[in-house]
Amino acid sequence: MGRGRGSNAANAKGGKKAQQQKGRGQQGRGQRGPIQFAKAVRTELKKVNWPDREQLRQSTAVVLIIVTTLGLYVAAWDLVFQNLARLIFA
Repeated sequence: MGRGRGSNAANAKGGKKAQQQKGRGQQGRGQRGPIQFAKAVRTELKKVNWPDREQLRQSTAVVLIIVTTLGLYVAAWDLVFQNLARLIFA
């Protein structure tokens, strides 16, 4: 039982410190200026693995093929249901 009391006291102290640190981080987040934000964005963008021209070309081709295929699929079903509606309601 002695362990339980000691650990509860330690958790209470640790909890206060964690709350204080958490509060500091949130205050600082709003007080940083736009210049520091821009610097942080620039730093993060340097870490990005940008695609080369060939990868970009291939990805664009895949997207265009999928969009065209899905567009044709939806257009075909639209035609089917349009004709069905004409037969039913005409």
